[in-house]
Amino acid sequence: MYTQVKLIFRIFFCSLTMSLSACGGSGSSDTSTTSSNQTVQPFVPGERMQLDAISSAYTGVSYPLKIYLPHNLTANKSYPVIYALDAEWRFDTIADSLDDNKMEVILVGVENYADDNYKHREDYSQWPLAKDYFDFITKELAPDIEARYPVNQTDRTIIGHSYTGLFVGLVLLMDDPQQPFFHRHVSFDGSFWAHPETTSQLIDDRRAQRQDLNSRTILVGANGSIGNVLYVREFDALLERANFAQLDLTYLEYKQDHIPVVAHSVDEVLRVLYRD
Repeated sequence: MYTQVKLIFRIFFCSLTMSLSACGGSGSSDTSTTSSNQTVQPFVPGERMQLDAISSAYTGVSYPLKIYLPHNLTANKSYPVIYALDAEWRFDTIADSLDDNKMEVILVGVENYADDNYKHREDYSQWPLAKDYFDFITKELAPDIEARYPVNQTDRTIIGHSYTGLFVGLVLLMDDPQQPFFHRHVSFDGSFWAHPETTSQLIDDRRAQRQDLNSRTILVGANGSIGNVLYVREFDALLERANFAQLDLTYLEYKQDHIPVVAHSVDEVLRVLYRD
């Protein structure tokens, strides 16, 4: 049976009473003391808001947006940011986990253009149209968000599930080899069955460009009755064989079906994502 955590290393989880800064992130602690006699302030859940939709010249559609902001957000302090795709389904799940784990992180939720059967989502999560979706995120969406909110631009994460989980794997490979936009990548049960030969070639092409790949990447496989686990395992194996320097790669596998694996695993994923 395939091991739940393929990489052999010791993960030091931060306790639920500690803040993200204690886990190696750039957010501050959820407690504030100036003297030994001052009362410790409890963590306060973040604020969730619907933003105006943003139109893209790259993909030709408009995307509804959501945002989660740490409590008492201040402009003189920057925060890690997560760009979460499929936000109409995944935003609250991730935001709930940030609250439960007392993490001070900005969460940007990108919803989909809702055409018949979400065909646009499917097409733009695969190669080659994924390049246009990536340009939308990095050249249109992120500059708009990061001009308004105090984002730590050296600590960006992208998260996707299923087709957008495939897209996250492509982002890892298509990003700038020298100055990558994202340094953390999370793919929940990605649809790597969509074009395995193309994906394998993209890994080879990226390896030829540069032998290091600076990312903390987490791949989640669902090995219940419905899931993409075989293809996620294969993508993980391809990355292992490429032997990229600086790639901090973690594979997690759960006895869960394709849809519920996100909610089941998100707490562990976020702790691994921001571990020391």
